[in-house]
Amino acid sequence: MNSAPENHAVPPRSAVPAALTWDLDPLYSAPEAWEADFARLDDLAAPVLALQGQLDSAAAVAKLLDAETALDRVLEKLHVYAHLRHDEDTADDANQVREARIRARYAELAAQCAWITPELLAHPEEEIRAWMESPELKDCRRTLLKVLRNKPHVLSAAEETLLARGAEVLAASEQTYGLLTNADMAFPDIPGPDGQPLPLTEGTYRAHLENPDRGVRKAAFETLLGGYGKLQNTVASTLSATVKAHVFMAQARKFPSALEAALFDDQVPVAVYDGLIAATHEALPAFHRYLDLRKRALGLPDLDMYDLYAPLVPSCAAKVPMAEAREWVQAACGPLGEEYGAALQTAFDARWIDWPENKGKRSGAYSSGCYDSPPYLLLNYHDRLDDAFTLAHELGHSIHTWMSNRAQPHRTAHYPIFLAEIASTVNELLLTHHLLARKGDAAFRAHLLNHLCDSFKGTVFRQTMFAEFERDLHRWEEEGTPLTAEFLRGQYYELNKKYYGPGLAAHESIGLEWSRIPHFYYDFYVYKYATSFCAALVFARRLRAGEGVDAYLGLLRSGSSRDPLDAVAAAGVDLRDAGVLREAFADFGAVLADLEAALALPEK
Repeated sequence: MNSAPENHAVPPRSAVPAALTWDLDPLYSAPEAWEADFARLDDLAAPVLALQGQLDSAAAVAKLLDAETALDRVLEKLHVYAHLRHDEDTADDANQVREARIRARYAELAAQCAWITPELLAHPEEEIRAWMESPELKDCRRTLLKVLRNKPHVLSAAEETLLARGAEVLAASEQTYGLLTNADMAFPDIPGPDGQPLPLTEGTYRAHLENPDRGVRKAAFETLLGGYGKLQNTVASTLSATVKAHVFMAQARKFPSALEAALFDDQVPVAVYDGLIAATHEALPAFHRYLDLRKRALGLPDLDMYDLYAPLVPSCAAKVPMAEAREWVQAACGPLGEEYGAALQTAFDARWIDWPENKGKRSGAYSSGCYDSPPYLLLNYHDRLDDAFTLAHELGHSIHTWMSNRAQPHRTAHYPIFLAEIASTVNELLLTHHLLARKGDAAFRAHLLNHLCDSFKGTVFRQTMFAEFERDLHRWEEEGTPLTAEFLRGQYYELNKKYYGPGLAAHESIGLEWSRIPHFYYDFYVYKYATSFCAALVFARRLRAGEGVDAYLGLLRSGSSRDPLDAVAAAGVDLRDAGVLREAFADFGAVLADLEAALALPEK
């Protein structure tokens, strides 16, 4: 496999070699096949809807759940194909229309099926528990347990139908934000170190922040955030509408707060969320020590936000072509065994991966698929070391999906997001230590140690800061505080100052960063990055020592068959224990000490 050609221009989708794109034929070989399945939805829904008012026995419930599963599997395929096609070129009208149609159909069917849970809960709990013991419902026990658990938050059939019909409207602000930032927003070129223009996109932004030339870094930072600043009132409106939707749904379902509503399905106590923020606050002095080291290593009179990604060892900021990244990841994941390695090989050979950036492509990276498809990966690969780590990260998600789908029935195959980030972070840590173990020069070792410190910075400190801001966003809304652009800009700047400390001279534009974080639309997602990183540290350390491999792979196969905290604890890590967080921050201190020794800088 070759990397995309070295060309500053971002190519159109049509110019990307097919070998570097994902193969969606396992989903649908052509749009016409998608249309044929879309046309079947009424027929698939009919057996589900015909059972309304008849859920009076284990046999009837089993019949309903079987019919519901058949409908869900086709819906999932339709949605995955539509959103993958949309994300490979968000500006394409046909892609937009297809995704909009399946979103609308999802909302319509959810409304039509909203009677199911209220009708089940009309029966006494003892009767439902008796049904759960019948052989025909053996794969649905977990489903029925969750129905019982949700009883205090389930409304009448009419109210549930109304909420379901409003789902598309409540999600409209997130969709608007995605189209605005991925399809419509464009940034002017910035001057390169040689005076030649450099294209600026969300995909190239990180590479510009890693440029050794501080002028390039500053120009990229000011230009990109300035672009968002021109739309800050619009984006504040979309974010405010999304937060209002979260708060509305929490109140409608009788939760004390939007935070508690978001944590409920995973059965994560609020104390775990708040404990993460408190533990991170306690560890900030070590983080500030790292930032001071970064300033001294870069030889800067002051450190600004656009200096946080500049390589500390510039000679080691080498390109990592796609083929080399692939080899690295396969070797690094060797401790996970033959089955895992074979799945990685399939990911590359069967074209699960969409590699390079193209015009209109969704920014960032992700893994996505369904029970009846491969777990696809979207990347925006630019031959950077970070891109190799992103590949490892997203493959962690995809192989997790692959193993869970093969081990679990459909109803318990889809694992909770809380578990997802463990699998991805373990792969990143395995890659880091694989590269550290190779014989190389001291500069490359320092480069890798700094990458590991940056991983702590980005995944624990930064994501916890996001989690605190997200918690506050919802509290402000619940208290009646208007989420205006000016208010958000000021609050975010002050929070950023608290986390990054007095030693960092923060450019005022950082107050706009909230406007470019899509995760704030995901209803309390970001804290899971930080908790998962802490758990992954323990798992990765054991795996490198050849310990706990079966327990870890068992976690990957468990899907949603257990509550996530219980599943992680069964594999040997209890995230309810604050000691896991303290251990993680102690690891950060140890890595930082190694980096300080490797750089051997004079004390200030």
